[in-house]
Amino acid sequence: MRIALASLAAALGVGLHVHLPRDHFPHPGAGIEWWYVTGLVRGADGHRYSVFATLFRRSGYVLPISQVIDLDTGRRVGHSERVARAELGPGSLDVSAGGAGLRYDGAANTWHFSASAPAGYGLELTAKPEKPYALHGGGTGVIRQSVVGPSAYYSATRMSARGTILSGGRRVAFTGTAWLDHQWGDFENDPRAFAWDWFSCRFDDRTELMLYRFRATGEGNGTYVARDGSARAVRGFSVAPGERVFAAAGHRWPLDWLVRVPALGLRVSVRSLARDQLFHGVIVPTFWEGASAATGTKRGYCFVEETRAGP
Repeated sequence: MRIALASLAAALGVGLHVHLPRDHFPHPGAGIEWWYVTGLVRGADGHRYSVFATLFRRSGYVLPISQVIDLDTGRRVGHSERVARAELGPGSLDVSAGGAGLRYDGAANTWHFSASAPAGYGLELTAKPEKPYALHGGGTGVIRQSVVGPSAYYSATRMSARGTILSGGRRVAFTGTAWLDHQWGDFENDPRAFAWDWFSCRFDDRTELMLYRFRATGEGNGTYVARDGSARAVRGFSVAPGERVFAAAGHRWPLDWLVRVPALGLRVSVRSLARDQLFHGVIVPTFWEGASAATGTKRGYCFVEETRAGP
């Protein structure tokens, strides 16, 4: 494993640990990289919305995608997916391509995402961490990406969020909370690296939990973040799907899960807040990305992502 991590270090220009703020910026030596934000927000119209935006970088191109779901009605407010030529270099992050944008303001430690689609949809989101960044992999920022090899990975697990949603000529301002992931590595050509179940939970007691499980091996790990921002690795957990499913795109997607983490004394039921939260991809494979309520030994909400194949 140390040989594999050393190879990753050589390719990505980092050591065996992720170092911030340097590693907020692009890693041109990595085969694939993405910055990803999810948010549960409330609009000025009183509605709750699930929002997410991701910017993928690969081989001189970027692929920005986004989606907004009205959780009170189940309506898909907007969706974007485009590919564009863009060369990203190290040392700064300020991208505008494919009708989307991503900028990191280091002085303010603030992230700005934007996305749009020709049908009159637009998303603007600004997020600021309220806790230190959590380096996964036991504090190194390096995890094993299924059987394919190592990946650099860290998160901002609790962020304040604000922005606007544009749909049908109507603009709605919102505020809420968000979660940021940044991940990169040399696993872009193996679909086993992209088939996973992933949970990011923000609990009402101001703790957070990230869990992932790769479908190829069943191997999974995670990170628990305490109220004070300290993080610890989660090595053992179980996730059991419930009876509710959403049948679409050739799959039966679970809508409920029972999550157990014995070392934390955690037993949480996770229930999707809307049935159809699929991202129906044309360029990327369709996947399920859902905001869900969490109840049990802790209460709050989780985003759940279920993928079936790689980009």
